[in-house]
Amino acid sequence: MKSTLIALLLCLITANAGADDRPNIILIMVDDMGRDWVSCYGAQHQTPNIDRLAQQGVRYETAWCTPICTPTRVTLLTGQYPFRHGWTQHYDVPRWGGGGLSWTKFTSFARVLRDSGYATAIGGKWQINHLGKQPDALKHHGFDEHCVWTGVEAGRTETANRYWDGHIMTNGHRATASYGPDTINSFLIDFIRRKREKPFLVYYPMLLTHGPHTTTPQNKGNAQGDKESLYGGNVTYMDQLVGKLTEAVDKAGLGHNTLVVFTGDNGSAAAGSLNGKPFEKGKGREADRGAHVPLVVRAPFLTSGGRVSRDLIDFTDLYPTFLELAKTAPPKDMTLDGRSFVPSLRGSEDPFEKRNWIFSQIGDFRMIRDWQHIVDSQGNFHDLTKDPLQQTEVSPLDKIAPGRRQRLEVILKRFPENAPAPFPEFSEKHR
Repeated sequence: MKSTLIALLLCLITANAGADDRPNIILIMVDDMGRDWVSCYGAQHQTPNIDRLAQQGVRYETAWCTPICTPTRVTLLTGQYPFRHGWTQHYDVPRWGGGGLSWTKFTSFARVLRDSGYATAIGGKWQINHLGKQPDALKHHGFDEHCVWTGVEAGRTETANRYWDGHIMTNGHRATASYGPDTINSFLIDFIRRKREKPFLVYYPMLLTHGPHTTTPQNKGNAQGDKESLYGGNVTYMDQLVGKLTEAVDKAGLGHNTLVVFTGDNGSAAAGSLNGKPFEKGKGREADRGAHVPLVVRAPFLTSGGRVSRDLIDFTDLYPTFLELAKTAPPKDMTLDGRSFVPSLRGSEDPFEKRNWIFSQIGDFRMIRDWQHIVDSQGNFHDLTKDPLQQTEVSPLDKIAPGRRQRLEVILKRFPENAPAPFPEFSEKHR
């Protein structure tokens, strides 16, 4: 009997020693929506599920991506600024052609995590490779499974649909979905349930709330609304999908060891509100409101939640953060422009563990900011705490401002020229 107990104990010890207790990682990125449509940031529109994530985690007040779609996605996946990877302006590969994001030149965080033992899936929008001509692109970039809208492929009119009768590709098989966002959400929930025994990565670049702004299953009978009301309905349904996914994580008993990140890919495509005041739409704008997005992070294994942080974060920081949590090193000879914000999630007050500036770029336009001031490559200088829409230059009577401006300009001038664009010659008609 004694020998049997010892044998069982040894088996348990061996099993525990071999268990992979690294956290699951879920990155949710809404399309075309900034802070001005998220109620926990002071928007009038209500987003209770995102608000709940903020209550359970950390809400970051100042997070930057790029002001437009595809450069943000490439920056996120590569951990590099646009001037380094060359994707400085929006380019729709399925529609306009070109090789897209090269998996031989760039190694995505998904590939690094998959190679380290994570199960990986993407659900949503890709748009930076032509999946009709490169059907294995997502596999090469590090995703075991996928359920995506292919993007509008030139010469295939059926691919234009992403919402109703959506053209969705699931693990290589193309089919028409009743409502694309629902199909993708259900796929990811199923993936989470199937892969719960090992660490997983879910990358969820949502279809909502990008145009064409139409109805959702919640308001299908009211197709006559104006653009703003339809956009608001899209925001509401997006919030519900976020709630369904996070609820599935919690019901599966995975909430305690799962990092959930919610953010956006650029400023809003429709004017919203912040703290009781109208807020201009930011998408594509060469300004803070173009790059300034919500960033809510739930990580129970790092923070008890209920915090609001002023720490500065930009999208190059997500890659090293994921790698630190996955206890995985980046590939050799790879340049990462960001730094992990795990110390920030833990509540560190050490300034040497945090950023003191963040950067963004669209085309040749570049901008850099700290907690208060912003400087851009055209010489504009604003105090964002007093002038969030950047309508008035900093007063010459401000005695602190000149030093702040000089410091930011010095950093801005250090960055190299833009790398060559990885697609055919860019045309104004594609903007």
